[in-house]
Amino acid sequence: MSHSADTSASIVPSDPGAPGGRPEVGSRGLRAGSLAGAWRRFLARRLIGLAVNLALLVVVTFVIVRLIPGDPASAIAGEGASQAQVDAVRVELGLDKPLLSQFIDYVLGVLHGDFGTSFHYQMSAMDLVMTAAPYTVLIAFAALVVFLLGGLAIGAAVGIVTRGDRHRLLDHLFNVGAGLLASIPAYVQATLLIVVFAVWLAWLPPAYSPAYGLAQSAVLPVAALSLGCIASVARITRREVAVVLEQDYMRTARGWRLPSRTLYVKHLLPNVLTTALTLSGIILTALLGSALIVEAVFAWPGLGTVVVQAIAQFKDYPVIRAAVFVIGTISLLFTLVIDIVLGILDPRTLGDHRG
Repeated sequence: MSHSADTSASIVPSDPGAPGGRPEVGSRGLRAGSLAGAWRRFLARRLIGLAVNLALLVVVTFVIVRLIPGDPASAIAGEGASQAQVDAVRVELGLDKPLLSQFIDYVLGVLHGDFGTSFHYQMSAMDLVMTAAPYTVLIAFAALVVFLLGGLAIGAAVGIVTRGDRHRLLDHLFNVGAGLLASIPAYVQATLLIVVFAVWLAWLPPAYSPAYGLAQSAVLPVAALSLGCIASVARITRREVAVVLEQDYMRTARGWRLPSRTLYVKHLLPNVLTTALTLSGIILTALLGSALIVEAVFAWPGLGTVVVQAIAQFKDYPVIRAAVFVIGTISLLFTLVIDIVLGILDPRTLGDHRG
């Protein structure tokens, strides 16, 4: 393209009626405006999607308790209660009302942040859940950071070392080992970690205890949640690194003998990071589900313990609904943050940006 063509493409004439008719906006201004518009549309779509998902979450949390076997009125009344006593408890809890009436009451309560009163503890279900939620957020966020950094580092290192079919045995062992580790359920890994690090080596506490401190008690739960995720992210990262390293621009960069830091951090990492973040958003939902079971294994005072007790022991509908709603909301918010970070790193992920 000629110099005159470049000049004409980079300057957009101003309004003919403007004084002097001077050009005001260049291609950079257009790109900035296009990017700003893409961000507005992206955030609008994400916020609408968040609102729709929250509405669906309200419906799901109402319906899901109906799938739990057992009658909460009978559980609260006790094993030796008569049918009249059970019926009286059912009326007191509002479980005798038609299903539609219960749903309307539930939705109106949710709009005011009220999920009802715990059947067992006789306190606000949301207050009970919000007391436990920070513990779950702590280990979930820590696991997210650990598996993202660990998976990126390990996958990138293996991908660089095995570039161009080098060290094929290492590549094969890595794939087999990572696949095996990723396939082991988190609660099984939690049990193995307790046996090794708490029983045999006695380095860490086997369960949560204020005597050991929050940080020390969180090490094994975070490890149980992140090990399998590290393996999954590392496998994908290794594959992406292998693809990126064979691109023409990377071959050119190697031909220029750029320093390793510039070659891998500046040119390789941004391309790999986008894929890793996208994958982490998918993994996060499964991780939160695993956290509920892992918390029960380590007696961690998070939402997992609350949910297990509410389902298995008390049939506590309000607590179950509040806990599931909070867990779903945490997942949606984490995913939104990851999408925003992806948009910052790579504007192409905004969907309709053409800058």
